[in-house]
Amino acid sequence: MLLALVLGGDAVTALAKPTPVPGGANQLAGVNGTLAQTLFNGTLRLHGMSLKDAGPADNVRPNAPGERALVFRAIVNNGTHHEDHGYFDATLADADGITVLGRPLDGGWSLEPGAAARVMNGFSVPAGFVPTKLLLVESAHPKARAFRITLKPGDLPGAPSAPNAPPAAPTAAP
Repeated sequence: MLLALVLGGDAVTALAKPTPVPGGANQLAGVNGTLAQTLFNGTLRLHGMSLKDAGPADNVRPNAPGERALVFRAIVNNGTHHEDHGYFDATLADADGITVLGRPLDGGWSLEPGAAARVMNGFSVPAGFVPTKLLLVESAHPKARAFRITLKPGDLPGAPSAPNAPPAAPTAAP
């Protein structure tokens, strides 16, 4: 106490616990969940979600040799009392925070209250990229709460095998 009187308020400030560092710069408010859940951000309800390798009809191709194309699909419902228009800006992130931007593969939605639409976003990801998070931001309403979806290992498609690769040799029983 004597030290605090001699040094003034600076000693008290120096002895106080440091303030924890808040989240990232410009981090958006959002709701967290998984692909298996139904998520609601106060405006939109998101459900029936999946992340799979792109098929021939998906209109998305890898950007470069060695990359793979992924497609996110979901159903979005309007949870408000007024019409809602939009589409999602989508980003995949891996465990290190490396991100890959996606692009909408649909025409967006125009939903009356309670109505639903299918949404699709495509990604071209580098070889070895293992996404752990998916961030969806409603493009027309960037201040709306974002959807942060945690991707579990079972949610992701396996890495495609190399073309013309020989089949794996059978293992002998012990």
